[in-house]
Amino acid sequence: RKPWVNTEKAMNNNLYIDDLNVLGRFGCRVTRGGYNDLLAFPAMKAPERNDWPEEDGIEVDLSDPKLQPREIAISFLSDSNSQASDLIAYLSDKGLHTFRVPALGREWQLRLADHPGNRVYPSATSFTLKFVEDLPVRPTAGVCDPDVWLPESRYKLDGKPIGRYGVYVYESRNALLRNPAAKVNLQRKIASIDGQIYDAEHLVFQPKEVTFKCFLKTIRKDAFWQCWDSFFADLIAPGERRLFVEEIGKSYPCYYKKMSNCKLLTLGEPMVMQFDLTLVFTSFRLFETDYFLATEDDMFIVTEDGLNFIDMK
Repeated sequence: RKPWVNTEKAMNNNLYIDDLNVLGRFGCRVTRGGYNDLLAFPAMKAPERNDWPEEDGIEVDLSDPKLQPREIAISFLSDSNSQASDLIAYLSDKGLHTFRVPALGREWQLRLADHPGNRVYPSATSFTLKFVEDLPVRPTAGVCDPDVWLPESRYKLDGKPIGRYGVYVYESRNALLRNPAAKVNLQRKIASIDGQIYDAEHLVFQPKEVTFKCFLKTIRKDAFWQCWDSFFADLIAPGERRLFVEEIGKSYPCYYKKMSNCKLLTLGEPMVMQFDLTLVFTSFRLFETDYFLATEDDMFIVTEDGLNFIDMK
């Protein structure tokens, strides 16, 4: 068996709307990358928040997080001008339609919202339709085994290495290791003096967003959806998440904001998706690195009472 399958060839005749084969019935096929929005997880509705001027970050209510409706753009190419119109007319006949992609193994309830792109050729039409998923399905966490080799994860989500979900972060350091902007303290501007009078007794920082560029990779399609479901179910579980960052050696409170720029790279064995994941760190501050005395096999040396490390600074 081939180790991977080209997504365009595998999914060329693979979209069904209300159990109608779109290529056979309407002569329309989804263009390269046209399925990518279907794989994106919905963004989270902004939680209620308090912003205390004397504390780092914000305090958010994540006791019952909710998801936003999802917009999905799908691009098509028709075999003729009339067939493109036939598909649009069919989708305009009623509200909800069931979209099923057998190669992906999932279906979605969508309604037509917009026709943002259209280009008519002598014997074909390329067009883009925008759909809305009003009631996104919340995933359920379960057993997840990507069954593929991934580089060792530098991040842990609530104590669990994210590689266990089949997720690998390949770019994040630039934004992650940037300190957030400072909150503005009390200040007075007086016309008769230079500059301003500023309360510089304390320095606290705003929350910050970080976008992680990621891959989700699994050996099989069923494992892909198991990992996809488990990862996002854990991300949107009630309460703040704790993300441990190996480069810094500390964990920070955060919550899921959105997933974007999804791109299905391979379909088969393995199945690989590229995406951006945006987290909001409710409190983030860079600290000076700690150095503790250790043995050659990386075991910390503690004091005789067994309670304290030996600070080398």
